[in-house]
Amino acid sequence: MSWEAQFAQLDAYVARLGLRAGMDGLRVIHVAGTKGKGSTCAFVERVLREHGVRTGLFTSPHLLDARERFRIDGEPIDEATFARHFWWMYDELEAKCGDLGIPAYFRFLTLLGLRIFSEEGAEACVLEVGLGGRLDATNVVRAPVVCGITSLGMDHVDILGDTIGKIATEKAGIMKPNVPAFTAPQPPEAMASLKRRAEEVAIPLNVSKSIDEYEDAENIEIGLAGPHQRINAGLAVTLCRNWANATGAPWAADAEAAFAKNILPPLFRVGLARTVWPGRSQVMSDPDYENLTFYLDGAHTIESMRHSAEWFASTSRAANEHNIMLFNCMDDRKAGDLLEPVAEVFAANPHCAIETAIFSPPDSSTAGLSPSASDKATAWQEKCARVWDDVATKHQGSLARRPQSAVFTNHDQKGLVIPSLTQALTLIRRRAIEVAPARVNVLVTGSLYLVGDCLRHLKRLV
Repeated sequence: MSWEAQFAQLDAYVARLGLRAGMDGLRVIHVAGTKGKGSTCAFVERVLREHGVRTGLFTSPHLLDARERFRIDGEPIDEATFARHFWWMYDELEAKCGDLGIPAYFRFLTLLGLRIFSEEGAEACVLEVGLGGRLDATNVVRAPVVCGITSLGMDHVDILGDTIGKIATEKAGIMKPNVPAFTAPQPPEAMASLKRRAEEVAIPLNVSKSIDEYEDAENIEIGLAGPHQRINAGLAVTLCRNWANATGAPWAADAEAAFAKNILPPLFRVGLARTVWPGRSQVMSDPDYENLTFYLDGAHTIESMRHSAEWFASTSRAANEHNIMLFNCMDDRKAGDLLEPVAEVFAANPHCAIETAIFSPPDSSTAGLSPSASDKATAWQEKCARVWDDVATKHQGSLARRPQSAVFTNHDQKGLVIPSLTQALTLIRRRAIEVAPARVNVLVTGSLYLVGDCLRHLKRLV
């Protein structure tokens, strides 16, 4: 069945399950994009929650537990609530949709999330698009309050198209008549596609401003690190502002009075500062080794990999610190495209040059979870490591001179392949012991599966 046919079938599921009335009652903020859509949704949710709004937040993928995808007031729903709604959905599908079958994984979770938020009384529902927009399961919502498009780039070209204009057209599919639309700044070709769709549905398309354009911008703190997050925060502010005005929120008038003076209202500032998003620009100390710190930042596009490296480089470094990169990506990605900007950033910032780059498969994947993963094939990681060798050689200065080490003994290889994450973390911790009290800083980037499994090993999710 084609993607179009599967999307069209969603309406049949909604009708037979009796979900439409509850869905139409949700006051939705719908967000699509290539980079930063999850972060933008996190900003939106936190700002609304600071204003006393009961929020529902739907995001993907999850890092440790599927319940992370469904958050009420910032917290993943509890196991009992998840089980109650899950089995209601499953039983109803079997009873009423036998000829259609069970929807595919993401479509099932989307319908489940919309029911959860409706039944649990969410006053605002923040939906992150999974893939694309036009045919994404979240687009089953007919009349969101407002929609937003984060920064666009080349991603999923086999599905969305091989130009940024085609990709933008798919993302713009969430725009609907009578629904205000806002976008982060975009490349010209992408912006042209977004404007074309806005004209088709007869709505204005406005570019949101960065947080740095408000008065006293230098003192506006945001909870997620990196200059690109200030663009995401700016879009989130615009979406919250318009949601408040459209829904008649009791705090909308006071907020507008501040915006009229180009001042970010106080609770907006508080919300942005308190935003956290696990696995994105997240810093965690190893619970057992005080000189070992992990910098976790899932990234899957060229631009997001560059942002990840820039964020890592922006953190302070002493001359005697040791920097390691732990990386993996899906085998449908072009490893060279992802690793090249990382090498460029490290070459331009000698203080964060990498002593060792480790390539390891995650424990989990779309196929499931392998707790030990000790015997996983590493052909893909070998390829990534050799690609890294090439780009690191090309960008002189991206690699620090590796001192004599009993832990890292392959002095002739720049990229080190380790067959499991458990073994990789053991090696990193041995290195921390070896160089103590000097610090060891580890950038964990690329696949969110790798980031999530690293969090699982560290036994902590902020």
